[in-house]
Amino acid sequence: MEAIFIKATDVSPEVILNPGDKKFSISGWSRPESPSKFYTPVKNWIEENGEKYLNNATVEFKVDYFNTPSARVLRELMDMLENLHKKGIKVNVNWYYEDESAKEEFTYEFASGLTLPINLIEKV
Repeated sequence: MEAIFIKATDVSPEVILNPGDKKFSISGWSRPESPSKFYTPVKNWIEENGEKYLNNATVEFKVDYFNTPSARVLRELMDMLENLHKKGIKVNVNWYYEDESAKEEFTYEFASGLTLPINLIEKV
């Protein structure tokens, strides 16, 4: 079982994909110089391990801030989870938001067209 742990920095989020602990999360700021490069291991992990480890699991997104290039990649991750959902994998998403405008932005930018279960949770 392959786990991924990427430590957060000032510009990139913490990433935990740990089947042993059943913890799957992305949290912190997302504005790396190359979001595509940063998130490649995450995308590869979902592609290679998603069907096996994300069934009946919840992926948590606690992204405090993301720039436009990161938003594109985060949407790609959501699309990958959607594809798993369409294959019958029971994956859920918890998306944490700061305020009502952030909730509306997520709903418009990320959740549009998705059918996988997404819980919108206000940060306290």
